[in-house]
Amino acid sequence: MAETLAGYIRYIVFDETQELRRRQSDKYAAAKILASKTDYRLGLSGTPIYNYGAEFWNILDILSPGSLGSREEFVREWCTPSRDNRETEKLIDPKAFGAWIRREGLMLRRTKKDVGRELPPLSRIVESVPSDLEALDRIKGSAVELAKTILSLNPLARGEKFRAAEEFNMLMRQATGISKCPYVAQFVRLLVENGESVVLYGWHREVYGLWMEQLSDLNPVLYTGSESPKEKEKSKEAFVSGEAKILIISLRAGAGLDGLQHVTSTVVFGELDWSPGVHEQCIGRVFRDGQESPVMAYFLLADEGSDPVVADVLGIKKGQIEGVRDPAADPIEDLATDPGRIKRLAEEYLKTHGEKASMTA
Repeated sequence: MAETLAGYIRYIVFDETQELRRRQSDKYAAAKILASKTDYRLGLSGTPIYNYGAEFWNILDILSPGSLGSREEFVREWCTPSRDNRETEKLIDPKAFGAWIRREGLMLRRTKKDVGRELPPLSRIVESVPSDLEALDRIKGSAVELAKTILSLNPLARGEKFRAAEEFNMLMRQATGISKCPYVAQFVRLLVENGESVVLYGWHREVYGLWMEQLSDLNPVLYTGSESPKEKEKSKEAFVSGEAKILIISLRAGAGLDGLQHVTSTVVFGELDWSPGVHEQCIGRVFRDGQESPVMAYFLLADEGSDPVVADVLGIKKGQIEGVRDPAADPIEDLATDPGRIKRLAEEYLKTHGEKASMTA
């Protein structure tokens, strides 16, 4: 389809251009074919990247091929090398890079104030919540073995460490979400009883199920990857009409979702994403044109499980995008030099549980 359309398009606009951050995706390949035959290309986004600075090269190689040189030249000039070769190179100086791509005419930033469309204030509030340690204890045996596999110094069968990392990530984040469930539900309940309608963000089906059960009397509705388009629209209508006071949305669902800003100004993150850009997009479902009230975004963090490490990594990634997007912003402390987020999570987990990394596979 992309090859067929390519010859007929002269001007292409990519909305939510951060979707072009992964070179290996089919979406990226199709976009590159379409863009290659056009005279004019434009990318639009409030969060042009989600993770580390290397994603800028991927995006600009479609919008303005060659403007950043080859990928190797870009990394050598602007980034710290990646240890895992998975496109996690970080910008050494995000502010300098941001100033350069503006000067070269590769990026134009306009704030809502610049275009006369200012919104009420947005407050991001981090709240510590207790966690049910039994939920975390139940995964201890499996988690320890997976963490040791991830940190093993011995050569492993191809893909074994990768599979262990994926499983460990899922296991830890899901257990953390479950351990917080009663306290997240109680927090949301207090907001609703105070007259608020709430958009509640999460990631795991098991967590959604517990929230639905514990908040059932408040008629929560779901808008996640498991619902059909028709079911999602029904959930949105129930929330907008006031029939439902809680709309549970997947962290990576809801692209193009509009209308929530007319009925709520309260967002709660019951689970976290690894990317600060995802959180910005989630907040933007409510903090957008048409919002008349100050917006409150609550991040509910547990002191145990994956939350402390994820929150730490988010600080690093936030620095990558903020420095480029807004060179006048205060610098954000660079909290680590190793982009191996799952490795860090594994190291912290073994340390917390008094275990040592295995030297064998």
